Amino acid sequence: MAVRILKSDDGETVERTDAPIFEGGRVWGRSLTGPHPGHLSVQVVQFGAGARAGWHRHTSDQVLYVVAGIGKVGDREGEHVLSAGDCVVVPAGEDHWHGAHDTGSPMSHLSIMRDGSETTVLDS
Repeated sequence: MAVRILKSDDGETVERTDAPIFEGGRVWGRSLTGPHPGHLSVQVVQFGAGARAGWHRHTSDQVLYVVAGIGKVGDREGEHVLSAGDCVVVPAGEDHWHGAHDTGSPMSHLSIMRDGSETTVLDS
C-alpha cells in the first residue's frame, strides 16, 4: 500500500452537535484516516465553548491529543484541565468524558482509536 496524504482542504468537517454523545454546545469532526482507515481511526474533533462528550466508554484504548484551546477530561475519579500539547490515554472500558466543558474556551483534539472500536454512551 502506498503512502496516503490528506491535504488540509481534503475531506469534510461535519457538525456533530446533534449526536447523542454530545452536550452543552456545538461540536464538529473530521476523519483524518478516510473511509478505509485499516487499523486506526483518527478524527479531529472541535468542541465549541461549553460543549463536551457525555459519559461514555470504548471497546479499545483511546488517545486524545489536544491541538488547540483549553478543555477537560473526566473519569470516575475526577477531572483534569487540558491545553494544547497535552495527551490523554483512556484505557478500553474506562468510563470518561472530554471536551471544552466549563473552561470558557473552545478546544480541539485528535481522537485515535482502533478501527472498529465501539462506543457506549452512558446515562451518567
